[in-house]
Formats: sequence, structure tokens, C-alpha cells
Amino acid sequence: MPSPDPDDWSPRVRDALSRYAEPLLRAVAGKLVKPRTQQPAEELLDKAVAVLLNPPQVDRRVKDLPPAARKLLAVMGLSRQPRWAVGQLITLLAALGHAEGFAPVRAALDAGLLYPELPPDGPPLDDFDRWLGAGGTLTAVAFAHPAVAARARGEDLELPDLGSPDGLGGLTPPARQADGLEWPLRLAAAWQQVDASPVRLTQANTLFKRDQTRLQGDEVLAAPPADQLAPVPDLGILSLFWAKAAGLLAETDGELRAGAFPASWNGGLAPAVTQVFAALPHVEAWDPLAGYAPVENGLSAAPTAGLLSLLLLASGGRHPPDIKNQGADAPPAPRLVAPAAVAGWLWENHPSWAGGLPADAHPDRGARWVEGFLLGVAYPLRLVEAAPTTEGWLVRLSDLGRHLLAGGPEPVASPVPPQTLLVQPNAEVLAFRQGLTPGLIASLSRFARWKGIGPACTLELTPEQTYRGLESGLTLPMVLQTLARHSTRPVPPGVADLLQRWANKRDRITVFASAVLVEFPTPADLDAALARGVVSVKLTDRVGMSADGAEPGLSQLRLIGNRDYEAKPQRCVSVGDDGVTLTVDAAQADLLLDAEIGRYAEPLTNEAPGVRRFRLTPASVRRAADAGLSFADIDGWFAERTGGPLPPAGRLFLLGGKLPPPLASRRLVVRFSSAELTDGVMQWPETRRLMAERLGPTAVVVDEDAFEPLRRVLAEVGVVLEEADRPIA
Repeated sequence: MPSPDPDDWSPRVRDALSRYAEPLLRAVAGKLVKPRTQQPAEELLDKAVAVLLNPPQVDRRVKDLPPAARKLLAVMGLSRQPRWAVGQLITLLAALGHAEGFAPVRAALDAGLLYPELPPDGPPLDDFDRWLGAGGTLTAVAFAHPAVAARARGEDLELPDLGSPDGLGGLTPPARQADGLEWPLRLAAAWQQVDASPVRLTQANTLFKRDQTRLQGDEVLAAPPADQLAPVPDLGILSLFWAKAAGLLAETDGELRAGAFPASWNGGLAPAVTQVFAALPHVEAWDPLAGYAPVENGLSAAPTAGLLSLLLLASGGRHPPDIKNQGADAPPAPRLVAPAAVAGWLWENHPSWAGGLPADAHPDRGARWVEGFLLGVAYPLRLVEAAPTTEGWLVRLSDLGRHLLAGGPEPVASPVPPQTLLVQPNAEVLAFRQGLTPGLIASLSRFARWKGIGPACTLELTPEQTYRGLESGLTLPMVLQTLARHSTRPVPPGVADLLQRWANKRDRITVFASAVLVEFPTPADLDAALARGVVSVKLTDRVGMSADGAEPGLSQLRLIGNRDYEAKPQRCVSVGDDGVTLTVDAAQADLLLDAEIGRYAEPLTNEAPGVRRFRLTPASVRRAADAGLSFADIDGWFAERTGGPLPPAGRLFLLGGKLPPPLASRRLVVRFSSAELTDGVMQWPETRRLMAERLGPTAVVVDEDAFEPLRRVLAEVGVVLEEADRPIA
């Protein structure tokens, strides 16, 4: 979930404390509020929240904690993520050298600086140990008020200095830095995919195979970044789960749907990256080596190992300032660190690191895992810089990474050119990254489809995406204003006209709560009913409806049938002997048939009144296939509507070009006088070897060069072959 504003967490803290049994509440308030007299429980709740928003008091309460509990709050503050699974917190503390288990977490809970997430309908909490025992370390979640975690960030985690020694000839190689937009762009593209087609999750909170395959093969999400330093497996799936953790997607009844973009995206790059970074610990179903890796039992090591990798960079030593190049007052640059050194520390200290790595990653102690995370995840997010050397990449925190993880100042935002779009006459939009911001990315994602993410990103204006943008609350003037404001050239008139027409089509949509549709045998009958006022809305050439959706004057009509559109499709089409003529049974047909049958067949004209026939043609069948319908889809429709599979002629049209070509050859047909004689010829080895194929009871095929040998062999047993009506000489 996104990193919230501190004010949003005060009601959550109050709600958690209100679920404590009164003895536990007074025990916690005794350490947090330190009341001098017995006070009502409601007053204690208000004072507890007030203490958390008072920095001097928070500093004193944090100082009273044991060292392990202070480090616990410091790590939570540096991660910018207030919510953590208790098991993950215990793992982080164990890696930091505190293997006391639940004790540091319990100390923070007792002090009122950490709070359990409790079910809304559960009984009052009277004991923290009982709460942990009921939920277990795998599912129990605790949270800290962001204001408290922020005050604890300065605690020394006592991590080692892994900076590379002076083995580079005394020179620091130039470091590369990303623009920080790669992951906001991919999260926005994942949001757009879910907005178009929601993603279902299994009961184990994993992807169904269909959605997994779709994300792995998506041309936008699965494409490698333009500035890729390390391979990142299953980019689409990582983007999906990261977007979910960042609050762009909402889960309802096991289904992911598009939500609203966080407000922090409108505040510039640093707030947006901070919010995306804060969501990273909640991405547990992805691994830098394995890609999509759902955790069935236990906790994933990825969230804790990734955070510790960044914290190790924050603890490294610094080079002396380069006075000539930076100035005497410039802050010193941090030393570069080898990913292998980070992996070695994790191997020695992280309790579940080695067990979570695949066997082939053990020889290098997981160095490829660390490289994949730092270069493939943290580098595109602009948390780290990377410098190439002859022995591989070295990394260090960037200016933004130092701000988030090492207490550095927030970097000054670089000026962004407002004109960064190029709207082309074919309704494609070219977006240059130099001028993109997270806020503009969010705006464009609502009404334009992402086609490619690279140095120059491409988008496409489509009717479907325009409709979704208008449904989300945008208006046509807002869309045109966004394009005009950020475009280097005026929006082409043809594109503005397209958007206007798409918006007009949406505006003309009318929704009826209920309706009675009347299907007429012929268009002329419908026109007559319109003239008499029986129906007033013409939906198709044969279907009408009253203007207000109410039931029309059915007394003026002769009803020959009715339809239940919630029932299964009825068999209402018969296939002619020629395999291509389809005849519709008007008494059984429903309105959906008109839309369906036109996908596969062409209507026949000049038919008798009341008779509707269609014809399968090679072009009509290919049109259905080109529209994305598979052979199984087409065959299934024929089974539902005709009671049989796709006719052989239709199979010829659909599959003929995909099968091996037929072969034509010159051969002779020999027809014997009886089936018994033919059986003997096929059985006798001397004649069987000369046969090419048996065509029927009395006919066989032989090659031309085998005819004379066959004639001679048969002559030995008194059988004379004749050609036409004369003997063969």
C-alpha cells in the first residue's frame, strides 16, 4: 500500500488502541502518555495520539526503548513503509545482530510506538503474546505511526562499511544515473492493462495461468528497459504486483481493478519515487533471479534482503571531497560498493538468505541476486548510481537514495521542459522522457494507450481508451488541454476531430433500466410499426423499442415467440447439404444471432419473405479468424447454434491453408472382377509389392513402371490384364 501522510495514520492508531482491553490500554498508556492520575479511557486515547505528533516527546519515548527496538523503528522509518509482517521485522533484526525473536517487537508494542493490526470484529486484545500466537509471524502485521518512524531514522544500525578499497588507481569512475521514471511508467502501463481487463487472483493470492501468460507476453510491460544494466525476469508481473502494493490497483473479492493514481505523483519525481519505493517491501511474489515466485509457505526473503542491500550502501564510507571539481563546501561522494560484497554480508547475516536462493546461486553467495535487485530494480528507480569497471558494476546511493536512506537533503528538482509531446496525424503520441513527470504519466495513462516505453515513449489515442478516460471523470476539453499544453506543436485538426467524434459517440449512449425489444420478420414490418407508433426507437433494421424503454403496445402486434436472454443460446440454424448454406429458424432465433452469424457468413439476398439464409465463404471464415476467433471458438458456435461441428467445407476454408499441401501424381487404376481376386493380389507377396494403394473392394492403384511387372506375374497364374477392351500385347 502507498506510504501515507502522517495525518492519515492518527485515526488508525486510535482505532488500534481502542481495541485494547482496558488493563492493556492503561499499561501501554502508562509508558507512552505517563498520566499522573487515573484518567478515562477515551481521554487516554486522545492523549496517546497527541504524544505521537509531538516530536520532543517521541524522541524521549524512542530513547527509552532497548537498542533492538530502536533499530526496529529506524528500519521501518528508512523503508518509508509503516506496515510490516512481524516475521519480516524479526528477520531484519536478526540480520542486524539481534536474535531475540519477538522481544524487540514486544518492547515497541508495550511502549505504544508499534501497534498490531486487529480484525474489526475480534474481541478486545488483552495480551500481545496471545495476538502473535493466534496470527503467527507469517500473517500477523504491525504498524508504526509514520511520525514516530521518521524520528527514529537517525538510529545507528551498526552496519559495516562495504565501500570498495582504493583499488581503482585513486580515481572514482564516472557513475550512471537513471531518470527515475522507468518504474512509474511501467506501473502506469500495468494500471492501464488492469483498467482494460481486471485480473483475477486465486485463493492463494496468486495469478491464474491466463493472466500470468498475458503479463509475461505483453509487448509493453515485458519489453526490457532502454537503460538496462541487469536482466529483470517477468517485468510485467513485477509491475502488476508493485502497482497493487503502491495503491494503483485495488483488490475486491479476489479481483484486481484499477484505482486512482496517488496524489504524490502530482508533487514531482521525489515524492512519487518515495511512494513507489515505500511499496516495494510488499512485493513478495517476485524474485530477481526466479521472476514470478509465489510464496506458498513461509515469508519471502526478497523484501528484507532488498532493503538491507540498500541500507548497506547507506552505511558505507565516503571519499574525501574533490576540491578541484566539487568545491571545498560540497558534500563528499559516497564510496562505490561491489554487489558481491553486499551478497557476502547477506550470506553471513541474513537468517533466510541462503535457504531462499536456488542451488546455482550458492557459489557466488547470491551476487547475481543482489546485482539483479540493485541494477534492475533500484537503479531504474534512481535510488542508486552504477559505475562500470573491468570487474563489473559498482554501485552507490544516488542523491535521491541518500535522501531516503542516509538522511541527506532532498535533491533539487531539475527543470522540466513543459513541451514534451508530439501528437501525430495518425493519432499516435510521441513522449520524450526529458519532459515527462509522474503527474503527466498519470494523466496520459487515463486517455491514451501506452505502446512502447523507451527513450522516447509512444502512446496511441484509441476509442476504447478515450471512453475509459471520459468514464473516469475527464472531459474532452481536459484531454485536448493536456495534449495542447505539453505538445511541441498544435494538435492536428484530424486528431482533435477524432477525439470529438469518439466523445460524441459516448455522449449519445442511453441506458435503460429495462426494455422490451421487438424483432420484426423484415425491415418493412419494422418501418410500418414505427409509422403506427408501436415502437419509436429503431435499434437495427429489424429490431425496435419504445422511446422510454417501457413495454410497447403489444396488442397491435402478432407475437410468434419470445426470448429469454438469460438462457443458453438456442439451436436455430440448419446447415445445407452443400455445407455452406445456413438457414435461420425464425421461430427459435434470438436477437444475439444477428450479431453472431455475421462474423462467419454472408447474408443472401433475394430470398423469399420470412426466409433468412447465409452462406459461408472463404473470405467470411478468414474474417472471423482475423478478428481473433480461434478454431475452437468457431467450432463451439456451430455446436451451439446448429447442433453439429463446423461443416467440412468450413474446415476447408479455415484450415486448408495451414495443412500440408495435397499431392498429384500419375498412376494406373486396375479393377479386378471380384473382391476375392483383389484380396489375393493384395495378399500374395509377389503382387503385393507392386501395389501402390487399394481404392476399394475391386480396385487398386499401381505406378506406371510397375504395370508391366504386375502383368507378367499375374500371367504366371493365368490372369490376363486388359486395357480398355483389348488385351495388352
